[in-house]
Amino acid sequence: MKKLLAILLGALFVFSFAASAFAIHAEIPSETQAVVAKGATQITIDGELRTRGWYEKNDIVGGKSVGTGSGAWYDERIRLSVDAKVSPNVQGFVQLESGSGQSDIYTWGNFNSKPTGVSVLQAWILYRGTGLFGFNSGLKIGHMPLALGEKQFFDHTKFGDDAIVFFMDPTKEMHIGLLAVKFAEGNKKVNGDDLDGYVGLMTYKLDAKNTVGINYTYLNQSMNRFSHQDLGLHANGNVSGLGYRTELDIQFGKLSDTVKAKGWAFLLGLNYAMDPANIRATFGYGSGDNGSDKTKNKAFIPYVDATTTADQHYTLVYEYQVATTSGSRFTGLANTTYYNLGLDYKVSPEVKASVDGYIIRASKTAAGVSKDAGWELDGKVAYNVAKNLVYQVDAGYLKTGKFYGDAKKGITVLRHMLTLSF
Repeated sequence: MKKLLAILLGALFVFSFAASAFAIHAEIPSETQAVVAKGATQITIDGELRTRGWYEKNDIVGGKSVGTGSGAWYDERIRLSVDAKVSPNVQGFVQLESGSGQSDIYTWGNFNSKPTGVSVLQAWILYRGTGLFGFNSGLKIGHMPLALGEKQFFDHTKFGDDAIVFFMDPTKEMHIGLLAVKFAEGNKKVNGDDLDGYVGLMTYKLDAKNTVGINYTYLNQSMNRFSHQDLGLHANGNVSGLGYRTELDIQFGKLSDTVKAKGWAFLLGLNYAMDPANIRATFGYGSGDNGSDKTKNKAFIPYVDATTTADQHYTLVYEYQVATTSGSRFTGLANTTYYNLGLDYKVSPEVKASVDGYIIRASKTAAGVSKDAGWELDGKVAYNVAKNLVYQVDAGYLKTGKFYGDAKKGITVLRHMLTLSF
């Protein structure tokens, strides 16, 4: 019995030193919990649980027709990620998400059955160091969220893309990136049907608060004679208390053998903070095409998250929930001009509210079709119930204009959600 007790005490003594060694080596912050891994690897696990309730009255059911009726439903999203820092130079990241295929959520009401499907939202390897050039540079490979500039032309931060990213920072102010992105793989034995993207970008910090940048994107699918290109200029920052963000995109190249791309877009957003309030104003323009010149497509073509569960890019109703002046949902600034005035207000340390008004127009229409798409009013209240637990309520009302043919019907969307992050 004494021998057994001695063995147990010895084991506990050794394990206590081992636990101390792991904690010291990993340098875990006081508010986090260490996850033990082999060797020197530091593992961090986090995640999110989000439940939303929806109500919608009227809708644009297709084309320009405004339908009647209402709907209500709940949906839920689950995320879990593992961040592995193998060394100061090597990192791997995996993020899993509930849902099936490209859908990140499931709708409540499966009648005594479990939600199905788990998808990989992110999975990438990052290597960085100073040995190659004498300054910070690196390589990131895998499936990852990607975006350019102010996310006007390209924003795939929702589900991400498969890419190889090479980056370097010649100075503390300058960042340079080269990307090869595989958007679509056709027949693996046929190269011409792939949709590939190649991006070069540079950003430069003028000072601690102001950044400018330039990027060039070449999209290629040789089988269809598709070579869409975009040149983007962007800037963001703050000057004497006035915040700003702006982007100009000019598109060229070919959409087919006979059609050239000639679209463009411009975004300018301003804000001025006077605690506890923040006043915002935004103007956005994306060119459209009325079909008068069959050899040119003058419409701005954005590449933004565009699936059944894509992100809200600006309005809650017009761009996020109904068919826009481009004919479908999630079309960003395509054939859209909008004017926005907004206000954020910090009611208390736990409660924040905002309200936004929009005037929305089609940038280009066919002869005899009104450009008036209507106006929209959106509101939001977020309450920090407890640490990492947020309850949020969103409301939006779109009064459709003559572009939709029936300006008498408004569209209402209500949404509330409870989100726990850990």
